[in-house]
Amino acid sequence: MAKATGERALLVAITSGVTAMPDAPHLVVRQGDTFWSDHPAVKRNPDWFAPFTPTHETPGSTELRIEQATAAPGEKRGA
Repeated sequence: MAKATGERALLVAITSGVTAMPDAPHLVVRQGDTFWSDHPAVKRNPDWFAPFTPTHETPGSTELRIEQATAAPGEKRGA
């Protein structure tokens, strides 16, 4: 069950289901989907969610590293 801590947290759905939404007819929640703790689906169904724990980390760094997708001008990729 997701616990209220007063600050926004990332949660993961531990079950699947369909829930009513205030601004839409319904929302399908699938096991493994992630939601912020202040999302209406979490507030309506707190037992469907648990704290999200990352399973992969970059060794030696707590920062998110993003690979550059293209070569910079004058740079050759893979050389």
